[in-house]
Amino acid sequence: MEDRKEVLPLRRVAARFINTDEQTGLAELDRITADASRAIQKRYWLWSTSFAATAFATTVTLLPGLILTFNEAPAADAVRLIGLGCSGLMIAVGASWRVFQYGGMQASTPQNPVYADPGDSAVRNLERLFAILQLETSPRAFYLTRNGARRYVDHRYFFGKLRAAHVAKGSTIRNALFGPAGLWFDRELFLEADVDKLIADAKAKPSRKGAPKQYDHTNAIIALIDHPKVRALDISKQRGNQKEIIELLEDWYEGRRLKVPSQSQLAPYANQILETIAKNRSS
Repeated sequence: MEDRKEVLPLRRVAARFINTDEQTGLAELDRITADASRAIQKRYWLWSTSFAATAFATTVTLLPGLILTFNEAPAADAVRLIGLGCSGLMIAVGASWRVFQYGGMQASTPQNPVYADPGDSAVRNLERLFAILQLETSPRAFYLTRNGARRYVDHRYFFGKLRAAHVAKGSTIRNALFGPAGLWFDRELFLEADVDKLIADAKAKPSRKGAPKQYDHTNAIIALIDHPKVRALDISKQRGNQKEIIELLEDWYEGRRLKVPSQSQLAPYANQILETIAKNRSS
């Protein structure tokens, strides 16, 4: 039997699960991971700020407390206790991010993932890949050390809510990823497998290049060009215009009971409308 195994970055494997054309799949993958990143952006900012603040508080209290203890100063015990309290709070804040990702301190069962649109067909195909990787009997992903040696990762790495980070090119969601052991894990993962067989086993149905578009962007743009609110826009204003057009586009889809694209998908079309308005007004 012909050996059709390939060694590929996990991103490329995921792209093939999403679309038969790999480049199209990679573009879809970037959209999915960017949307997922925005979904956790505020939460991760609050967590990272809290962690940094408690780490700073620990440093400025615990270290002086130890110095005071060494010098047998009268206030040493009080300062040291405050430092230990800050240290405990820092550990608790750090642990909370692991609990958020894995449902507890240990990764025991797959968690519901974070996606902006879980019902997206591309997201569903990506999740079929992760469902395969979550099995202990499946081909194991690995990363490469500096000397080129393989280091295989446990299937539990794909249990977390932020598993999309494993196939992200670079965003908040990648920086926020904890492994099931240790802290941050941002290694590029690879897989040695027969990708076509994996797709068949996962019962994924990658989209085909050239398939009908999911969203009717053209009619939405045409409808908004002469919209009163669009015509009233101050085109010289640098802020706010894009957001207002995105909201109008969302209203257009909702008014026709159509599936509403994500804001990241609508942003380029909002810019296109703004460019058209600017050209028309300058002529």
